[in-house]
Amino acid sequence: MRPTNDPARERYRAAVSPLLAELAAAGFRVHQLPELRRHGARAESVVPQLVRALESAQEPELVEELARVLAVPWARELALRPLLAAFRRTPNSPPSPKAALAAAIEVLAEDSVEAELVELACTRAHGNARELLVLSLSKLSSPRLVDTLANLCADPGVGGHALVALGRLVARHRTPVERAVIKPFLRDGRAWVRRDAKELLALLETLPPA
Repeated sequence: MRPTNDPARERYRAAVSPLLAELAAAGFRVHQLPELRRHGARAESVVPQLVRALESAQEPELVEELARVLAVPWARELALRPLLAAFRRTPNSPPSPKAALAAAIEVLAEDSVEAELVELACTRAHGNARELLVLSLSKLSSPRLVDTLANLCADPGVGGHALVALGRLVARHRTPVERAVIKPFLRDGRAWVRRDAKELLALLETLPPA
């Protein structure tokens, strides 16, 4: 736990207090932002306030909390693009705010933001936080993403997650890929990656050749 005189904690409190007051005025009296999730879909009415707070938030802890409370289906229409913008501008360190933004984006991902998702997922400067963005590509409907994910398999930062997402799209679209993309993962040090590689190779045996 941080000491009470921690400057970062004090900056967070100063940043979140006006938002908590705004939420209270709207009928949501919470002492901490995560408590808002207990209200479920009723909190949809304050999504605009949460999005405005995200767009101006500077404190990492506040960014992380906002990402978590916006990771709900009823926030998708207003929150998805601001979450993508926040991911783009948030530094890689400390890692938890950017990871929380990626997790929220993965929950809300839809076809309307395919171009932005692909661009962010393929930009190595965003580091390992891209992992969930890569997984989110498997939720989209375009068969073009099979090629995108096959290329991302060669990215050392997100290759394992690209393999998982690729397997989901290949299964859905029955679109074959080159086995040479998959075989290196059979020697991966992570058991879940080796398992997914074996499953994808087995699936490819049931499909026509690429």
